[in-house]
Amino acid sequence: MSHRLQNSRGLTLIEVLVSITILGIITTAFLSYFTQAYSYTKKNQDQTVGINIARNVLYYMEQQNYQSIKNQYFPSDTNPKEVKLTIDNCKDSVFDTPVCRDFFSTEINNVDYSTTVTLSRDVTNGSQTASPNLSNYLIGVEVQVTWGNQSRTVRGLIQK
Repeated sequence: MSHRLQNSRGLTLIEVLVSITILGIITTAFLSYFTQAYSYTKKNQDQTVGINIARNVLYYMEQQNYQSIKNQYFPSDTNPKEVKLTIDNCKDSVFDTPVCRDFFSTEINNVDYSTTVTLSRDVTNGSQTASPNLSNYLIGVEVQVTWGNQSRTVRGLIQK
């Protein structure tokens, strides 16, 4: 047994270099997982912010006065059935200008979010158009928020 202890050799330089190389390859593969997880988390964070912005704008639009919106954008049956609103419409008397500007153009976490609102006289329930009588009491609202190459849409109603 004492003979074995005296003949034991340490690790050679080549063995150490090979083990460091293998450890480096494994560490690189492991760290790339964290990079992918971070980019996935960042994308989901942006989507969550985009959906929240869309919901806030939708809530704001749903709180608007039905009659004011109808008189401004749908004064008669000959008008278009849909109206797209952007930041340029904030100067209209229907909307509170500072709040409107913040809703239509928002920057959060150094990401610019732009909003487009579509008002519609034809209110639909799924794939079916609502009865004409119901359309006299509701205005459909579709809010689309766009940032980078992504967008999210939410829908709601302005009630009489």
